[in-house]
Amino acid sequence: MDVESLAKQLILKGMTEEQQKAVLQSIRSTMSQSRELQKQRVGENVQMVVQALKKIEADIRSRYDELGNKIEDRVASIKDGKDGRDGANGRDGRAGRDGAKGPAGPRGADGVNGRDGRDGVDGVSVTDAKIDFDGSLIISLSSGREINVGEVVAPDLAEKIKVITNGGGTSQSVLDTLASLQTQINNLIPSQTGNAGKFLTTNGSVLSWANAGGGGGGLDYQGTWNASTNTPTLASGTGTNGYYYIVATAGSTNLDGITDWKVGDWLLFNGTAWQKIDQSWATAGANDNITSMTGVTGGISSPDFIQFDTGATVTNAAGRMYWDATQQTMTVGLNANIAADIGQTLYAYVTNDESVTITKGQPVYMFAAAGDRVSVKLAYNTGDATSAKTLGICAEDIAAGQAGMVLCQGVQDGLNLAAYSPGDTLYLGATAGTLTATKPYAPNHLVYIGVVERANAGNGRLYVRVQNGYELDELHNVSAQSPSNGQTLIYNATTGLWTKGTLTAGTGISIANGAGSITVTNNAPDQTVSLSGAGTTSISGTYPSFTITSNDQYVGTVTSITAGTGLTGGTITSSGTIAIDSTVATLTGSQTLTNKTLTTPTITGAVLNDGYTEEVFTITDGTTVNLDPNNGSIQLWTLGASRTPGQANWAAGQSITLMVDDGTARTITWSTLGVVWETDGGNAPTLATTGYTVIVLWKVSTTIYGARVGNA
Repeated sequence: MDVESLAKQLILKGMTEEQQKAVLQSIRSTMSQSRELQKQRVGENVQMVVQALKKIEADIRSRYDELGNKIEDRVASIKDGKDGRDGANGRDGRAGRDGAKGPAGPRGADGVNGRDGRDGVDGVSVTDAKIDFDGSLIISLSSGREINVGEVVAPDLAEKIKVITNGGGTSQSVLDTLASLQTQINNLIPSQTGNAGKFLTTNGSVLSWANAGGGGGGLDYQGTWNASTNTPTLASGTGTNGYYYIVATAGSTNLDGITDWKVGDWLLFNGTAWQKIDQSWATAGANDNITSMTGVTGGISSPDFIQFDTGATVTNAAGRMYWDATQQTMTVGLNANIAADIGQTLYAYVTNDESVTITKGQPVYMFAAAGDRVSVKLAYNTGDATSAKTLGICAEDIAAGQAGMVLCQGVQDGLNLAAYSPGDTLYLGATAGTLTATKPYAPNHLVYIGVVERANAGNGRLYVRVQNGYELDELHNVSAQSPSNGQTLIYNATTGLWTKGTLTAGTGISIANGAGSITVTNNAPDQTVSLSGAGTTSISGTYPSFTITSNDQYVGTVTSITAGTGLTGGTITSSGTIAIDSTVATLTGSQTLTNKTLTTPTITGAVLNDGYTEEVFTITDGTTVNLDPNNGSIQLWTLGASRTPGQANWAAGQSITLMVDDGTARTITWSTLGVVWETDGGNAPTLATTGYTVIVLWKVSTTIYGARVGNA
């Protein structure tokens, strides 16, 4: 029920309407004045709170700056470790104390006289003011009402403080809060003294040091482990939670499926199985596990080697080094379009001194220097100045006055070589900036550029290896500068050099030196020479040409003989032998043959004085024996078993005297030869058991006949 309603019920009863209006008007005026006074007091209280809060904010900032420096010093003293788990949320801070009672408001105006009424309601005053959690100022009134007047504290302080003010500086609540915060920080970061080898743990609100296995859940170092011999002995699925070892010797012991152990690796038992923490990358000299160096800055000091991936596909970029599988070498990117094959290519960074762009693939020569580097122009072979200093071919388009790359040696791709064939040799052309497959000759200069590896209109490949030709006077053993017409090269053994020289004319000789010619003239007349000869010798002609003719036969003693056609023995001057050459087919007259072998000769009417010697041949016994008259006219055969001989090379008129030693009553079957026997009643002879049985075999026409010699 509001004031007016209460007044109507308690005061205005029994009054006239005018009296009631006057009383109500007085009440309204009093209430209005009371509200204005209340607003004024609230404003004064708020202003007082704001001023106090500014003082508190300055004090808190000063204290927190000091505290922050201490925290940084404490944190800097702790070695970096792995990130710990998030701590539990802190407890709520204590509620601030009640503020002082606000001053009493001014006395209200006297009301009209009326009947004594009930005691009036107390005026409203500010009883409390505080900073809420979001930085808002909360004002409590004596009526129990709270007014939120908005944020009055910076957000970074709003979460740290909850204060009240009595108008006189920092409150005890703030000081208590700061002291509590300092205590919490000290509890959060415990002292390291005496805690070597321990690990930080938390119970949900407080951090503390703990030993591994002591309920803290940390790691417990057990020493080194030999992964080759499994020393100390470890087994899959067996261990103590938190125990870990560091690999001292690499090996392939199988622990829970892990076999790749390198020096420096950690093996940790997680309560169920062994796990590997790959640390070998951090061990000096064991860097084979580094798979990426992205982001690494600074130098790399003293590695034994760097192994590149020879199968990787890499996009070229300036400053990037990688393996070029096509050229089988390391490659370094000079820019986005050019890569240098280490050990195979040589580039020069040059400036284009032409007034036009030099395009990729055009040959250039060293012209001068510009911008602290050599400048180039288009090369051609019609003169020494534009060919002798040929540097290479452009590896990219180079605009006039700009810098770019020239390939001096190596492979250049991306050229238009459709006019050539693989293997063609290319030379410097006669037109500026051109190549030719036609070998140049003087007066043009020969400059070898390279060999076509791939002929293609847009992706031709040329292996460049510039070789400049030389002038004669540029050779190191020739000293012939500034020659004149008709001079020749003459070797000087004293200096070891070829030098230029002019021919000297002798008596009766004149020399005329022309451009590319020397004319030598004999100025003396023909000379008459008297020659005499014996017999019918005649001489004709004049100097220097003569013809001598002699028709005389030699009469006298022969003092030497020279072997002619069909004879050997050389020239005989006193005594000796002239032999008949083996190529002589027919001998006429009386001849003496010494140590000569006659092969299938036909001798007619020969008389053999002093007899002759026949060849005796011993047959090699075996399962197959062929009787061959070419082996000799007398043949010996000792049987190792009964045999059936065959025949070879028998011609009509040939014969063999065969002496057979049968050994132990062995036999010979003659069916293969088809011998017709003229003795022993037309039967094959029986072999004697001792000594030789002599048999003569001869062939007439196509039949071989046989007869035993001696008594039966």
